[in-house]
Amino acid sequence: MSKKSPLVVANWKLNGGTDLIAASVASIRNLNFNARIGIAPPYVYISGLVNVLRNSSIMVGSQNISKFESGAFTGETSAQMLKEVGCDFCLIGHSERRQVFLENNQSCRTKVERALVAGVMPIVCIGENLQQYELGLTRDILYRQLHQTLDGLDLTGETLCIAYEPVWAIGTGKAASPEVVAEVHEFIYQELDAILGSAANEVNILYGGSVKKDNAAELLAINHVDGLLVGGASLDPEHFAQICAAANQVES
Repeated sequence: MSKKSPLVVANWKLNGGTDLIAASVASIRNLNFNARIGIAPPYVYISGLVNVLRNSSIMVGSQNISKFESGAFTGETSAQMLKEVGCDFCLIGHSERRQVFLENNQSCRTKVERALVAGVMPIVCIGENLQQYELGLTRDILYRQLHQTLDGLDLTGETLCIAYEPVWAIGTGKAASPEVVAEVHEFIYQELDAILGSAANEVNILYGGSVKKDNAAELLAINHVDGLLVGGASLDPEHFAQICAAANQVES
């Protein structure tokens, strides 16, 4: 099976500012990438980043969206609002949203529906924590996350991505081994095939969890690893540019 064109997404989390925007744009906007590149800054910087990247191929996204369309929900930002300011994609169900803000599979499903209606590409984050991993529950956890989020959705003509992020590897500097990544991504693909049929072939499955310039190429060489979700390393513009360069070497 030929590789898909990779997608590399920077998740700045609660970091960054105008200086990081300027440095990041300077490091990557004029590079000739075959891979797709996206940046998800904090909400308040989305419009500014959209403006400075307007004539480039780099996508801008959100780290989260509201499960509500509108109403008396202080502090929420809807999918339609994000679309209007220029968001191309949004992260949904990141492990930190699940752990800290108690998001669950049902709320993630609602958010996927909202994003699709608004024309914002959902990147659905799934993954197991350390205790679940050590108990051998990885497949059980991922199965529920995938099926409870996607079963029965009409995804005809829609674009969707999945990001596998082993929670025990996020921010720890310890990425999952290539063998583990290969096994898990194969499992995710098979479940997507069961849910989506042939449309599963169009879904990029990203790996996230202590991705660095030193392991990017090795990760991208694994079957069904169709891109990377980059956290801490994306806050160093030159480091992130090298990860993007590794993705650019993948032959589709």
